[in-house]
Amino acid sequence: MQRFLKKMAGLYEFFGIIFLLMLFLSVLIQIIMRNVFNAGSIQLEELARFSLVSLVFLMIPVLTWRNQHIIVDIVVLYMNEEMKRWFSVITQLLVMIFGLYVLNAIVTIMEFNWNVRTPALAMPNVVFYIPITLGVLAMCIFSLASVIITLRKQGGTQ
Repeated sequence: MQRFLKKMAGLYEFFGIIFLLMLFLSVLIQIIMRNVFNAGSIQLEELARFSLVSLVFLMIPVLTWRNQHIIVDIVVLYMNEEMKRWFSVITQLLVMIFGLYVLNAIVTIMEFNWNVRTPALAMPNVVFYIPITLGVLAMCIFSLASVIITLRKQGGTQ
């Protein structure tokens, strides 16, 4: 299971890098167009926004899997190992519950607005929300996997 999730995280990271490159290129072209040709492009601006949103939401599960997301550990530093373990389980369960809540919100939005198009690229909302949905779904899966892995560790054994 861990090997599959690691490959899944790698795939998400690969697509995150693609969106990072799209963001970089669309902003670079936008800068050149504005400064050299004195003309902007709303399509490039919207593509940059879509790329940024996609990059963020596709990298959330990768950082969750690697345990590299932002952690405030002032409280955790003073806990013993058993308390740290249970604190981690509770935290990951809360992350998963939050992710399920966000997925439910996306479903609610899509029920009424799935075919509404973005202003510049005329991209339907259902397409715009694909990276967001995949990112949040993977975050839930990785959080659940982290809970299972942590609970299987009994005194340092796996």
